Amino acid sequence: MPTITKPTGDQLLEEILERAKPSEPELDDELKEEEEPDLSKIRQTAPPKKGPCRRCGEDKPINRLMLCYPCWVKTNLEERGWREGMAHPDWCKCEGVGGHGKSFGN
Repeated sequence: MPTITKPTGDQLLEEILERAKPSEPELDDELKEEEEPDLSKIRQTAPPKKGPCRRCGEDKPINRLMLCYPCWVKTNLEERGWREGMAHPDWCKCEGVGGHGKSFGN
């Protein structure tokens, strides 16, 4: 009859630690390289320059937010508490949409 030897505490601990080690998944060569993509090779699209404004719907030159200039000014002012019909604040510096001290509408 074979003799059974009991493992020591160190052997048990070593076995537990071996099982607990996270195994590294096999990755493709492409996935292993975590380099920044070459920005010169990425296709860059320009935002639309003319089209319907998201806010007023008029076909005008628009910015990246899809807003014409007057609607963009109004949106920025409204974010800071301005409402339609109020005079523009001194910090506004808008150009060509009615000026300061006057209200402007569509």
